[in-house]
Amino acid sequence: MDLNTYINKNFDNLFQAAKNITKGHDLTDDLFQHCIEVLLTDKNEEKIQLLIDKNQLQYYFVSILIRNYHSSTSRFHYQYRKGSDLKADNDVYNIQVPDEGFDYDKEAKITFIEGELDELEWYDRQMVKLYFEEGMSYQKISEFTNIPKTSCYNTVTQIKNKIKDKYDGCN
Repeated sequence: MDLNTYINKNFDNLFQAAKNITKGHDLTDDLFQHCIEVLLTDKNEEKIQLLIDKNQLQYYFVSILIRNYHSSTSRFHYQYRKGSDLKADNDVYNIQVPDEGFDYDKEAKITFIEGELDELEWYDRQMVKLYFEEGMSYQKISEFTNIPKTSCYNTVTQIKNKIKDKYDGCN
C-alpha cells in the first residue's frame, strides 16, 4: 500500500488523533493538514513504506502531531500559533529572580529528566508524553493507539524506573 492510499484509508483515525492532541482546539484542522504535508514531503520514502508495511505509520504520525503542536520552534508554531500565544512579547523581558524558596534541586531533577526523555526512542518518548504531558490514562492511550493497555503500562513503567535508577545513580 502506498502513502496516499494509507492516508485515504486511515483519514478518520489520523484526524481523530489530531483532535485528541489539540483537545478540539480551533487549530486542529491546521495541525492535521500541516502534519499530512510533513508526512507527504518526507524524503525518506523507504522508512515511510517500512512503517506502512509494519502497520506503525500511525504512531509516527502521532509523534509528528505532538512534536509540531507542542514545539515552540516548529514551522507549525510559527505559521499558526505564534500570533495566538497567550504570552505577550513583553513577558520575555520580565525576568524574575527566584525567591529564597526556589527549589534548585527540583529544577535540576526536571532538567535531568527532560534530557533523558530526549534520548528515548520515539515510541517510548511518545508513550511517556501521552501519559504525562497529555494526561491520558493507560486505557485512553490504548484506545488512542490500538496498543494493548498492558503494553502501554509496561512501557511507561519501565521508562520511569530506568530514569529514576539513572538519576539515583548520579546522586
